[in-house]
Amino acid sequence: MGAIVGVVVGYVLGTRAGEKGWEELRDAWETISTSEEVRDLVSGGLSMAGDMVRRASDLVNERLNPGGETPLRSAA
Repeated sequence: MGAIVGVVVGYVLGTRAGEKGWEELRDAWETISTSEEVRDLVSGGLSMAGDMVRRASDLVNERLNPGGETPLRSAA
């Protein structure tokens, strides 16, 4: 994903093709953003983020009320 962003930023900063260059950039972005690989990458990232939030919530619950009932309810 970093490589894609780098290519896009480099293209935008280095483009000298005028309106045609911006059209090509828009078309390239549409192709990249609708690709199955990018969808899978975003889905995986969101899944990992959800897991991290659940683990952090469990840790906070443990710290606030060790060994007992927790007053906090699960966010997920």
